[in-house]
Amino acid sequence: MSFEDTLLRLRLIARKNGKYVMNKLFNDYLTGHFNKEVNTSCLLCGSESNLTKEHVLPKWVFENDSKRTFTTDVNQLPQKYIGTTLPMCATCNSEILNTLEKYIQKTLVEVDLKTKYYSSENWGNIIRWLETIDFKFQLIDITTKFRAHKEAGYIPFLAGLSISEMRDFSIRTIKSKSRLSLKRISTKDKSKMANSLIVGTTKIKTFNYFHKSGQFIHIEIPKYNKVFFYFFDREFKNDENAKKEAMKIIKSVYEEE
Repeated sequence: MSFEDTLLRLRLIARKNGKYVMNKLFNDYLTGHFNKEVNTSCLLCGSESNLTKEHVLPKWVFENDSKRTFTTDVNQLPQKYIGTTLPMCATCNSEILNTLEKYIQKTLVEVDLKTKYYSSENWGNIIRWLETIDFKFQLIDITTKFRAHKEAGYIPFLAGLSISEMRDFSIRTIKSKSRLSLKRISTKDKSKMANSLIVGTTKIKTFNYFHKSGQFIHIEIPKYNKVFFYFFDREFKNDENAKKEAMKIIKSVYEEE
């Protein structure tokens, strides 16, 4: 199967299966039946067969480092990338998303920004890849319980709420954001969002990442000397305007650290 056919399968799954998967996810969550460890269906297509664990951030991105963590903004607690997974069937995991990841890795190797630039096809698929990461992180936020706060500790009446609920306080908003994220994946033409993606090279020696669901994502990958910043929900007249907005966010995040 060609790469184009794989992308078509991904878009069709998002369109045809998305409503069923989202409805089932929220029904299971609201009734207290959802459990990532024993969930019986794929969170992309809804299949109940051959379930596997899909890493929300691909292992090659964080160099398969079992000690690497990210901090959840809501409770300020660290969480390991290596253990942050979602239930997905072997087809969606290995045949579809893994094929997209291999394409991205191949593109990162082949494109040296000192001598050449990404093609429009490369550009669109990098955007699609970043959008799949956003969708997976939104699922993690929906299915991860708040439990406790780094400073406030265990709070009984909040412990059972999801990270998403603690952030948005509205199931309607959470549903809307997750469905919009899935819709992005199903959209073939990414040309309207071309100026929303900023790419470049990085001098850092360790992987770096931060992300705000549905708004933006920043990934620095030293292994390939590449950095990406993408606005999920904003269109810009030109990439210079996008760069200015991205730099404001990057500067504020680094200053906080």
